[in-house]
Amino acid sequence: MEINKKIFKKERRVYLMRISRIIVLSAVFLICIFSAAFAADPKEVEKEKGLIDWSQNYVESTGMAVAPKGTEGAQAKVLARRGAIVDLQRNMLEFLNGAQIDARTTMDDFMADDRVRSEVHGLIRNVELLKGEWDGEAYTVTGRLKLAELRVIIEKYKK
Repeated sequence: MEINKKIFKKERRVYLMRISRIIVLSAVFLICIFSAAFAADPKEVEKEKGLIDWSQNYVESTGMAVAPKGTEGAQAKVLARRGAIVDLQRNMLEFLNGAQIDARTTMDDFMADDRVRSEVHGLIRNVELLKGEWDGEAYTVTGRLKLAELRVIIEKYKK
């Protein structure tokens, strides 16, 4: 009889441990679900080259450039700004359209020579410049393209 009581107590303890594990795992699962639901805004998608906001209907990107060697003052600033705008447009195209990457390795006297080239083709216009900053060496510019204007560009580009 005493052996049956010991077995019953042991089985009861195992049963209670299983129930407590289930409760803890359920609580963790619910916390994960609620934190995922409230953590990030699914209307906004950010990638390396840009950001797309579906609720505000725009694509945003950033470009950066330094002034060419031998330039200074206002000329350096203007040339760096122009380079930053071109970099912004390239980054936006890569974000929207993707980039073609060509990689080539050659061996000569057991020395490897790696060459990687990226290429992007497309049409981009009507980029609204939001802000530009000149720190004396580099110019950084942020721009935005409305999705409605992007749709017009895509329709014209298809034809």
